[in-house]
Amino acid sequence: MNSRLIVIFLTVFIDLLGFGIVIPILPNYVIHLGANTFVTGLIAGSFSLMNFLMTSYLGAWSDKIGRRPVLMFTILMNALSYLLLAFSNQLWMIFLSRIIAGIGSANISVAQAYIADITPPEQRTKRMALIGMAFGLGFVLGPPIGGYLKSIDEQHGIVYVGIFTSFLCFINLFSAFFLLNESLKERDKNKQIAFTPIQNIRNFIAIPVIKEYLWYGFIFISAFSIFQVLSTVYWKEHCLLKDHQIGWFFGFIGIVSILWQTIGLKLLLKKYNEHSIIIVASALMSMSIFCLIFLNDQNVLYLNFVLLFFISMGNGLISPSITSLLSQRVPPQQSGSLLGVFQSLNSLARAVAPAIGGFLYDINEAYPFILASVVMISSVYLIKKVRQNF
Repeated sequence: MNSRLIVIFLTVFIDLLGFGIVIPILPNYVIHLGANTFVTGLIAGSFSLMNFLMTSYLGAWSDKIGRRPVLMFTILMNALSYLLLAFSNQLWMIFLSRIIAGIGSANISVAQAYIADITPPEQRTKRMALIGMAFGLGFVLGPPIGGYLKSIDEQHGIVYVGIFTSFLCFINLFSAFFLLNESLKERDKNKQIAFTPIQNIRNFIAIPVIKEYLWYGFIFISAFSIFQVLSTVYWKEHCLLKDHQIGWFFGFIGIVSILWQTIGLKLLLKKYNEHSIIIVASALMSMSIFCLIFLNDQNVLYLNFVLLFFISMGNGLISPSITSLLSQRVPPQQSGSLLGVFQSLNSLARAVAPAIGGFLYDINEAYPFILASVVMISSVYLIKKVRQNF
């Protein structure tokens, strides 16, 4: 692997590692600063909202001025966001930190474009897999690291979390400055950069079958995001778990999801189609999220592993299956645009759902998990509807 690919891998890995690091600790730290769970959901969602707004914009900007300056800018944004997080002792500082991190982490499309620029067409699939590998490693390693760093000091552990992640970002920035040359040979300096994330979604969501897949994906990500954010609060308040224990649980989710995505799905596809897999996985995931309300400090350390196994299985099976089904509905020259819209909708779901879940948690701690379970099982109707006409 040449030095440029290492830098790109490092960029995506640290993006996802940083996201993974804050998953088990940020919601409870926000509550520690005096917020209710609705505000906690807003802060958690602000990261994904900026991802939604900035991903296509940064990609187009890189076409205009080059990949290197955009990547350097976004890496710097990430470094500054985690440095701010380290010293955040007020809610507005946390909000600002997550907004900046959301902008900085919206660089995945630019990283993909860089790889495409320097790679012959016949090798692109193999090299693009590096990004998937970086995603997986970030989600697996991030939560345990975040939980451990926060547990060093219950009151001020956020300092260790922020400094550590910021340090990694500055290393990435340093390596990018010296090793990453410009990959785009011909820049479109006259390109008009349109800021139209909603219009891109509307163009595809009006198409039958594609519409059902996109709505299903939105509901699935909404349910998973509610679980992801509110479970950390529930486990700490109701089940009395420590930050490092929550981190290990999320690390377990990452490992199981990757195993099902890379091994389990291939085995299942030899006998079942994607529609059937999604329906069964959705039902198991829905049931497991609902059963979270029965956890307590006596049973959490063993029952939670069972529930998280099925939630992780659902996540590992559903995501690649729905992506594959979407890609089969359009010609190859349109698949990039469609999958870009799919990712934008996923970011929008992650932006909105945690706030809704947080609002319900303030009323009753069981309500967000019941909502996530109900919408998850209800969304199966969309897949059954499409399967009849497939």
